Amino acid sequence: MAIVWCFGGSVAAFLLVWVLLQGHGLVQLHGPVKPLSLMRQVRLGALLLLMAFIEEGIFRWLLLGQASQLIGLGPAFILSVAAFTLAHRTNGPLSFSAIVNLLVVSTILGILFWWWGLWAAVAAHFGWNLTQWWLGFTVSGEKTRPLLPAPRVRKISGHPYGPESHWAATVVMMGVLVALLAPGLAALHV
Repeated sequence: MAIVWCFGGSVAAFLLVWVLLQGHGLVQLHGPVKPLSLMRQVRLGALLLLMAFIEEGIFRWLLLGQASQLIGLGPAFILSVAAFTLAHRTNGPLSFSAIVNLLVVSTILGILFWWWGLWAAVAAHFGWNLTQWWLGFTVSGEKTRPLLPAPRVRKISGHPYGPESHWAATVVMMGVLVALLAPGLAALHV
């Protein structure tokens, strides 16, 4: 059940980012785009799932789960978050907000992994990336567009890294992080 919630929550979170961007008139639709066949879209969706699985396997299962047994949870969590953020730097220019957002999303994925396991983190990662891609945005930077051609092309002026470098993503992801941590924080005040 956690897997379904994590997938659905990440889809809803990205849709909220999209609504914020659209509402502020920041999204430009570029075209025309050569239509992708349904089979090509399914194959690219499967590639996104594989990428989410590999990333979560490295950054959460290995660097958080396994490393925590050797160096402790705190250092392993910091290692996981830092490595995830650094690994995404090759996808395009990282603005300050892109770095903040990568740190926050990595923290969220680490929490999901720690509470509900690898597949919950994979589901959340996949849901966000799939929604972002299907709506026509880059998945963590313009450099990924040739590998993952989307059914349409949407861009945000001044943000070549895509929605993940924008304040709208910061607001939504911080909201998700607070919602995840709120029960634990409330228990501290009891």
